[in-house]
Amino acid sequence: KRRQRLSVTEAVVPGDPTSSHPKITPLFNGYSASGDVTGSLVYVNYGLPGDYDELKKVGVDVKAKIVLVRYGNSFRGVKAKVAQDQGAIGCIIYSDPADDGYMQGDVYPKGPWRPVASGQRGSVQYLFDYPGDPLTPGKPAIPGVPRLKPEEATDLTRIPVQPIAYDVAKTMITALKGPLRPKGFQGGLPLAYHVGGTPDVKVRLKTDMDYKLRPIWNVVARIDGSEEKDRWVVLGNHRDAWVFGAVDPNSGSSAMLEVARGFGALLKQGWTPRRTIILCSWDAEEYGLIGSTEWAEENASDLRENAVAYLNVDVAVAGGNFGASSVPSLWRVLRDVTRDVKDPKKGTSIYQQWQERAREARVGNDVAPAIEARIGALGSGSDYTPFLQHLGVPSTDMGFNGDYGVYHSAYDSFYWMDHFGDPDFVYHTAAAQLWGTLAMRLADADALPFDYTDYATQIRDFFSEAMKLAKQRNLYSYLNETFMNSALNDFAREAQRVELARQKLVTERPDPAKLKKLNNTLIAVEREFIDERGLRGRTWYKHQIYAPGIYTGYAAQPLTDFRQALDDRNSMNAAESLQRIVESIRRATNRLSQAQD
Repeated sequence: KRRQRLSVTEAVVPGDPTSSHPKITPLFNGYSASGDVTGSLVYVNYGLPGDYDELKKVGVDVKAKIVLVRYGNSFRGVKAKVAQDQGAIGCIIYSDPADDGYMQGDVYPKGPWRPVASGQRGSVQYLFDYPGDPLTPGKPAIPGVPRLKPEEATDLTRIPVQPIAYDVAKTMITALKGPLRPKGFQGGLPLAYHVGGTPDVKVRLKTDMDYKLRPIWNVVARIDGSEEKDRWVVLGNHRDAWVFGAVDPNSGSSAMLEVARGFGALLKQGWTPRRTIILCSWDAEEYGLIGSTEWAEENASDLRENAVAYLNVDVAVAGGNFGASSVPSLWRVLRDVTRDVKDPKKGTSIYQQWQERAREARVGNDVAPAIEARIGALGSGSDYTPFLQHLGVPSTDMGFNGDYGVYHSAYDSFYWMDHFGDPDFVYHTAAAQLWGTLAMRLADADALPFDYTDYATQIRDFFSEAMKLAKQRNLYSYLNETFMNSALNDFAREAQRVELARQKLVTERPDPAKLKKLNNTLIAVEREFIDERGLRGRTWYKHQIYAPGIYTGYAAQPLTDFRQALDDRNSMNAAESLQRIVESIRRATNRLSQAQD
């Protein structure tokens, strides 16, 4: 028997001058529990519930053992939670080369992908339960607010969790015996993966976490509106990083500084926005969206009353491919903005580049060509979460993507950006142009460019997808589609009427009273999707259409509670959650009907 100490640091990379910086923290997971545990090692693939089911089929149990899981397919906090629920006493997470290493392409510093001695830091807070300061759920973390004890916080893991690089994981996986991997478990290391669980490979995992209360700072700048001071267009980006964060978040932070500089230049020329613009640089996003969540909780009543929209940019640039997620009411204005900003490399508009890429992707998949490139649904994992999902403020998130294999590592550095992400920094400029233009359109429009007809269509698509699932799960007979379909028809009809009225107001000399009523209505519709009772078992999330799923992590699970009930095969919960969705759509429809009473 041999003992081997395993590394939790990343290697110095020749050519990248910052990779040898003395202040680089070792690999760690924020909010891991402190612990010192020893147990047999079990490899559990991505560490999701289905993976544990597969292990049970081959007779391997993880109780009182330490699990080795690979990053991917879900948020790391989900992996920690599932491991704990399955009885594991510790969890080690590594980046498999199949997911973001050499199987994707050349590794750093030759290419953009994750090199062998690189790991992914990150928080393992149960973000799907609630984000923000774990000790003040739903309340701002300011003096005078009572705090939970850490053991009372339901969004913290109780087991030690530790990230490692794939060269270290290889040492472990090579030694594993036990059954050969089930289907889908094989990663990219050059050996046949076994799942272990036998006494020959034991691991001691010791974490000593530094839990202290520390102050954080949000930096907030404000340009007061000349006509509607109490209407806020809020822009946000976080500025904290796990190491250098050239991509995440500093590409976004530099874009925000450019937007601010642009607004400053316009103000000097005599421009003032019609509505107030607020620029927010969030702190402690990487630790669970703390800066944005605490600010949104502290200013909740003002935001409910005044916020027009929240425009998020987290990663502005990791390549040259534009992508966006948004509530459907802002799809059209988002697309319009991309038509008016040039792609710095192609010379055509960002919109055209975006459409062409979407078309190429579809040709490869033999899917009928859609009219437009898809704008994604908002899940979680970035600062729009408290605005949209807790308060009902219409939100967007956008940026340029690419081959980005150094996420949350020491190699997310200036050298990486300069060689792979955006060598001429031209997409940084485009990101600032898009963001600033979108903000100005929302701040200056006479009639706000919200279109709820797209929202009605999108909810209908989500619903028909969910009903297909209900049929597969034999739950269809317990559900009454009539109420939902009738609510959607009314919502679509009202949205159409309001959109025509909005277009008419824009072309005529608008009557100020009518205009004000219309704009107030358009802002308020999104709030109606908020149900103050919250989602089942996680009441902080209140939006009935958009939230992260319990097991999806960052990814959205639209019609959240309804989809979860279908996954749980629970007909009673499914019927109840569908009724809540119908109620929220009815509220939104009633609100729309007030636009021109």
